[in-house]
Amino acid sequence: MNSYQRVMNTLEGQPVDRLPVFAVLGAYGATLTGVDLRTLFSDAAAYVAGQQALQTEYGFDLVLSAFDYSVIAEAFGGEVAWAENQVPNVKRPAARTAAEALRLPLPDIQTTGRLPMILQVTRQLAASYKNQVPIICALPGPCILPSLLIGLEGWMETALFDVDLAQELLAYSGQFLVDWAKALLDAGADCLVVTEGMATAEIAPRGMFVKQFLPHLQEICDRIPGPKVISSTGGHINQILDVLTDLPGLVGVITGSKDDLAETRSLIGPDLTLVGNLDNLTLPGASADQVYDLSLACLRTAASAGPFILANSGADVPQSTPPANLKAMQAAAATVSAEIGCGL
Repeated sequence: MNSYQRVMNTLEGQPVDRLPVFAVLGAYGATLTGVDLRTLFSDAAAYVAGQQALQTEYGFDLVLSAFDYSVIAEAFGGEVAWAENQVPNVKRPAARTAAEALRLPLPDIQTTGRLPMILQVTRQLAASYKNQVPIICALPGPCILPSLLIGLEGWMETALFDVDLAQELLAYSGQFLVDWAKALLDAGADCLVVTEGMATAEIAPRGMFVKQFLPHLQEICDRIPGPKVISSTGGHINQILDVLTDLPGLVGVITGSKDDLAETRSLIGPDLTLVGNLDNLTLPGASADQVYDLSLACLRTAASAGPFILANSGADVPQSTPPANLKAMQAAAATVSAEIGCGL
């Protein structure tokens, strides 16, 4: 059974030969190929070479198109902050206010900034790995997307004090997201991970999310074809999971590192795939034995209760993470696979 079959069977609740393991490794590819991160996140061939090196070295059950949302901010006219040892971030958003953002032209997905590079990455990954290893693409959630245009503080101020204007900006930016998601699927993505920061307890209270944002999230998911996994981006998401399980096309949930896995499973039911929930920020400083034990704890809690994929929560695994720690995740999955009798 190859990685694609293993993950697809998991998402469909079918038997697998072993439990799948994900790790969000974008920048980490540069560690193996020796390129700087500006090159990695600007040049499709360099990024794909990093993913190929990661597959050869570790063989995790996914390849990842670039998880870099500064690409979107830049395409709208924002400025990118480049760093030596982390994924690029937004230095300056394109607009100062929601009203100003509504006057920005929607980017041309095929020509603007680094958007074509991400599509090229996805096509090249599909050419190498289609039906062998699942090709995963990450999207900002439609409700957090406006923060890439006007900054999180500006977006929260608009959402709190000018609800009508906030809804206008959601509709405007939502059209871009639908077009972008369809372009990624057309380029070869097998599954979309929707990282909806507004669903986390750290950003929006439950009542505010349900009233102002959930209808928009449902609408956008309905307009985007293909399987979708919703992610907490590392924050607490259990507070809202009971109203997310019926999202159109939803096949899984990536729960936050601070969320209780048993509670998450009870909230989403027995059929949706649960993904998580190692804290990516603890991986560099932990020993391999500690990562193995943490992974065992996740697996033994969740793997017998429904479809489960061991993974880190949050964004990229830091480049300073020792290789032994990544391999410890896989070793733990092999141990628990044997314990619960995986095998075809």
